[in-house]
Amino acid sequence: MSINAWLQEFRALHKRARQKQLNAEEKELYLTAREQFARALTAAQGMTLKPGEMARQTFRVAQAMQIELSLNSGIVRAMTLDVSRGGFSVVLGKPPGENEQVGYTLRMPDGMDPIIGRARVVASKKQIGNYRLSFSFENMSDHDGERLEGVLFDAALSRIPG
Repeated sequence: MSINAWLQEFRALHKRARQKQLNAEEKELYLTAREQFARALTAAQGMTLKPGEMARQTFRVAQAMQIELSLNSGIVRAMTLDVSRGGFSVVLGKPPGENEQVGYTLRMPDGMDPIIGRARVVASKKQIGNYRLSFSFENMSDHDGERLEGVLFDAALSRIPG
């Protein structure tokens, strides 16, 4: 099967999965295809997986999503630079304090309920006049993780012609 044919089939499965229209056999096929697609994206991003790690939880999508961060200094609104099942990155004028507990509210597209939780800073890079910060989600529920993954696959598929 050609890559174009496979992508068309995956798009159709993904659309039906988002509409909760898959039977048990189709759902297994979709989960396998979703992991294959995520592995291709992860490889294209030059990332390597650790043993036992799932690509669908690792690949990143350059995606601007509104996010509110609850910091000790107050609420900060930002746009994500990229998002994965594991976390996100943003640019802020000042990083949170070391070991600061950070709350977040991630706005979801199409009127879906936001994802609310806690995150921790895993990387900080000083730039001219600001900081690029990477955060890791902490204890995100499986339900919210699945919702976020659906949005990430939507975004990745929207960037591939066909």
